[in-house]
Formats: sequence, structure tokens, C-alpha cells
Amino acid sequence: MTPDLDAWLYGTRVADLRRLPDRATPHVELRWASAALARWGVGTRVLSHLLPTTAPADLPPHPAKVAAWLDGLLPEGRTREQMALDAGIDPDDSVAFLARYGTDTAGALVLVPHGQDPSAPDALAPERLDDAGVARLLRAAVARSGGRGRSAHLTSSLPGMEPKITLARDERGWTRPRGTAPTTHILKVARPSDSPTADLVNTEAASLDLARRVGLTTVDAFVTELDGERCIVVSRYDRVTGPGGIRRIHQEDAAQALGINTRDPERKFQHGRALPSLARIARVLRDDGTRPDPLLALTTFNLAIGNTDAHAKNVSLLRRDDGTVRLAPAYDVSMHLHHAHASRVFAMDVAGERDMDEISGEHLVTEGTSWGVPRRRASRVVARTLDDLATALGEIDRYAHPGVGRQAWRTVTERTAALRSGVDR
Repeated sequence: MTPDLDAWLYGTRVADLRRLPDRATPHVELRWASAALARWGVGTRVLSHLLPTTAPADLPPHPAKVAAWLDGLLPEGRTREQMALDAGIDPDDSVAFLARYGTDTAGALVLVPHGQDPSAPDALAPERLDDAGVARLLRAAVARSGGRGRSAHLTSSLPGMEPKITLARDERGWTRPRGTAPTTHILKVARPSDSPTADLVNTEAASLDLARRVGLTTVDAFVTELDGERCIVVSRYDRVTGPGGIRRIHQEDAAQALGINTRDPERKFQHGRALPSLARIARVLRDDGTRPDPLLALTTFNLAIGNTDAHAKNVSLLRRDDGTVRLAPAYDVSMHLHHAHASRVFAMDVAGERDMDEISGEHLVTEGTSWGVPRRRASRVVARTLDDLATALGEIDRYAHPGVGRQAWRTVTERTAALRSGVDR
């Protein structure tokens, strides 16, 4: 049976994907390519923790695992339904979806029709966009999230609920890449000015500024208005621009690594379930040969800024071409608890507690020790993160973030101090 799609990673054809026939619900078979085994060997997890490479004579990964991982590349909610409708495909058919939108996924994976080489020169030049052109794409993204609009211009399959687009940016401005060319930035539409959470993009930009100062991210972000459309512009940490052009860095989110199918977006939150959990994400990091300390620092930061949305799809792992793994830079971090009706429930349990008003610095240390981190080291990680955040709060230029109100800053400052008071260093 001829494969439907070839999967390329770091310039190597790693696998092919086939639909399994005679199934009421589309199933997918993944077969590792000989080139992948020659480059990385058997049993490596360069694509995913969930999908280690296997020899040709071995059974392929279970279709349910493949489906869960592929679904993690796709948009969520009504955006997925609308994009599928526009392409004339079944929204449950992930192979068909990725055949249409899989040339610019999260990470370094490039999915192309069987036999196509994504490294071949593309005859189509990127489309250069002015502010009005970008604004049109943003409006179309909003329309799609409400079940209206057209998706014919899209080549990206980025997951998530917020209306967003991906573009490339160079010294001349914005472009929309064609073919398999990568994008460099994500643009997310701001919520309406009369929304109680209209400042979400502003607090995200400020939170990423703080995270950079604390050493938790490499992401740059700013809020802007393009032809009347307010949005946040975020650099992609899985793209690196150098003399040779734009290079993709592979990543997977924690839900993918754990095999959690987030076709139901609620499954990315723990909320009483065994999975996802911080402990299991920490185990993935340890199994892949890296310390979980950065995950403890990120969790500390998320609790301090009041980020209730730190779910399993907002924690990711970088998988480099040499097989090494580390926690990805912080992204999708925002301040929420200054809003009057904000949920006070953290996305994943911390030492058995999920009420953000009850979680203390001691809970964080205890959570870290449950991952096998020695108590003194866990205390140092939590204390250092909070101390660095307190310093960053004093140094950050708040005038550079005019959309962040005093109550938001006050809430983060008070939470940082409260968490720090319960931790010895």
C-alpha cells in the first residue's frame, strides 16, 4: 500500500504515514524509514517520547498512539472544524488534514505527499504583506474560530484555541511563505476591547518579558495594531534564523509526549485525572536524559504570575537533531488572577493541591521532591526563581507594557512574595 504522506525531520525522511482502510474512524499507521534508522538508530525518540524508532521487522507504533500524537499538531475546537470544511476533508482524518496544512507544523516535522522532497527549491516566492494584508488574515482567523470564513490561504496547523496566524518576518517586513518554507512568528488576535480579559495579550507580552529576565524563555513578544486589528506578535522558539536561512528545531508538547489525545481540549488539563500531571512530565524529562529542574522553575513562575492556563499543551520539550532533549522555553504565559471572575484552579496539581490560593512555596518544593529532586536542590530552584522574578518585577519597564494595569502588577508582586515566604534556600 502506497504511503499517503512522508514525514521529514532535520532533512531526513523519518517515516511514512498510511491510512488504515476499512475503519469507521480514520486510523493511521506510521512506518519508520530506513534513513531514520541509519541516522538515529533503533529506540531513539528524536520525533517523540511516545514514538521511539523501531526496526522494520518489529510491530509499528499502535495507531492510537500515532493518532494522539498527530492530533496534537492540529488546531482545536471550531477552528479545526472550519479548516476541514474549507478543505473538503473529514475533521477526524488527521492524514488528510496534515496533507493540506502540514507543511509548517509546531516543531521541525514537515509532512508532504509521498515522494516529494521538501528541501527541493520552491518555485513560489513568498507573498509580501503590508499591514492591511496581515490584518485581513487576522480577521479571517477570528472568523474561522467562530465557524465562518475561508482557510484556503493557510499552510500551518498550529494547535490552540485562540485565533492565530503564522508568518515570516525579515528586515523588510511580513511575508507569507509558500510551499514548505517555514514561518518565524505567531500572531494572536487580541480579545475585544469590551471583554473582561481584553488585556490578555498585554499580560502575555509582559509575562514573557519577565520570563526572559528570569532566564526561562528566549521568546520575544510585543503588542501592536495592524490596520485596526490588535494582536500580539510572538517569535517562534522552534525557528532559528541564521546565515543559511531559517532553521527548524523540533519540539513536542507534553500532551503529545504522554500520549494524551486532546481532540477534546479539556484533556490537556489535569482537573482530578491521573494525566496529565507534572510528575509524569518530569518523568519524561528524566527518561530522556535531562534534569526536571527547569520544569519546577517554570511551574513556580506560572504560579507566581497567576497563569491558570499552564496545561499540558503549554509545556513542551525540544528534541534536537543530536538526540538531546530539554524543556522548551516558556510560551503562552499570562497573568489571570487580577481578573474579578478568574478561575483559581491551576491547570495541573502541585503536591495534590490545585487551588492557586492554597498552593504555597512548600507545595512546590514537595512536588519537586516527588520527582526525585533532592529537597535542598528543589528548595534552591524554587527560591532562586522567585528571587529572580522579584528582581525582574523591580527592573522591568512597566511603561513598555501600558496595557497591563496596576492590579495585575500588584497581584504578581504579592503572589511572588507570598510563595517566597514559605521556602528556605
